[in-house]
Formats: sequence, structure tokens, C-alpha cells
Amino acid sequence: MRYLIPFFAFLSPITLFAQSEGTVEYSVTAEMKMDMETIMANMPEGMELDSAMVAQMAQTFESMGNQQTTVTMLLHFSGAQALVEMVMPDLPNPMPNVSPFGSFDNSMGVTSYIDFDEGISLTKMPNTGESVPYVVSRELNAIDAVYWVYVDVDSTILGHAVKKAEFISDSLEAVVWYAPGIASPAGPEQFGNLAGLPLSVDAAMSQNMYTKMNYVAKSITEGLAKPITPPIGISVTEEEYMKIIMEKMGDIQFVP
Repeated sequence: MRYLIPFFAFLSPITLFAQSEGTVEYSVTAEMKMDMETIMANMPEGMELDSAMVAQMAQTFESMGNQQTTVTMLLHFSGAQALVEMVMPDLPNPMPNVSPFGSFDNSMGVTSYIDFDEGISLTKMPNTGESVPYVVSRELNAIDAVYWVYVDVDSTILGHAVKKAEFISDSLEAVVWYAPGIASPAGPEQFGNLAGLPLSVDAAMSQNMYTKMNYVAKSITEGLAKPITPPIGISVTEEEYMKIIMEKMGDIQFVP
């Protein structure tokens, strides 16, 4: 039986005194179905690509097929705040000459600070030649608490009792197993605002390109070595950062 419930309904006396800060290590698998038509249709307005670059991109996407990548994600959480660190695998760059960032190390991680109460995300971007990194601020597109559909099913992950929740829209379907005993509305990416921390997420997104995401918790550590703080850098909006990248692209010489 499925039913909608307010967020506070699961805040039992046990949850109130449960673990509220720590680190979850997730294994994150992403499978993307890409095609050149979709990529070109969703290029930022005003971005121009020469014919050689377009041909290289088309050849790369054709050879990639349905690309599947698995990375490690560390979610440090404290209350409604989280710090997400992506640890990229040591893989060859499939598009070394078409990246707007130029040449960069694929093992480079990305750090994002998220505040689920304030609904904001601050992401430290990969270095593009400046001495101080850019930090992109944006509104967090998290699923609102009232839109989760709670399912009367129980299970266990890493010794934690978990419950099931679902979300369905035109562009996103998600099934989440969350732990009420870990009292935090945080979560990986937009999958937060639940009555406990998500330990497993299966999601399919169809906006711009079809993407399947799978998050599986591999370990949970209680407590934090240091407080969660926003990344330090040059603060810009997404629009401002894209303009900076487009200007840098004008200085990149394409090598076939």
C-alpha cells in the first residue's frame, strides 16, 4: 500500500537521537545513451563549433555507444548540509580535443557543497588555468519532501533498517531506500529531503539525454573529521561560468 506522508511523520524518538552526521561512501554507476542530434540541440545558446570539432564529437559518440561509468562518491553530511566529493576513475579521456576545459586529468575530483534547507549548491569546478578555482552557485533542484511516495516495505542495508520511497515525473523516475535511523535530509545529488539518509538510489532521467543512475552505499562512518564548509574560490553563477568557458574556447586551437 502506498501513501503520502508529511516529512515529520517518521521522526520517532529513536530517530531524534540517531546518527546525524558522518560519511557515506557510494559506488555510483551512470549509463548514458547519447546521440549527436540531442547533444547539438542542447548546446548553450551562442556556442559555435567548427566543422572539424563537430565531426570529431560525432565520431566519439558513435564509438562510445551506451557509455557506462562507475565512480566513487563520498557524501559527508551534517544535518541538512552535505559535502560531496567525486573520485573519478583513472580512465583515458575519450574527447581530449573537444573539451571546453582543454586538457585536464580525468582522475580530478569535483567537490560540491549542498544545503538542503537553503536549497543551494556550490560546486568547485576543475582548474582551467586560473590560480583560484571558480565556484559555481546554483539553485538546488532537489525533490521536495511532499512529492516522495512512501511505500510500506522494509529492508536492511549495511546493518541499517531502511524503508522505500519513490518519485515519478515526466523526466525522472527514482526508487530510494533510506535509513530513518540516520537523521539527515541530505542525500546524493537531488535525492534528499527524505525522512532519513538514502543508502540506495535507482533513477532514470530522460531530460536532454537518457541517463540511468545507481547509487549504492558501500560503507558508513559515524562522525566527521572536520566541519562541513563551502568551497573557497571565485563565486560565479552558471550563466557567468558558461560565458567564461565560451571565451576560453575561443582561445583553444582544435587538433584533429
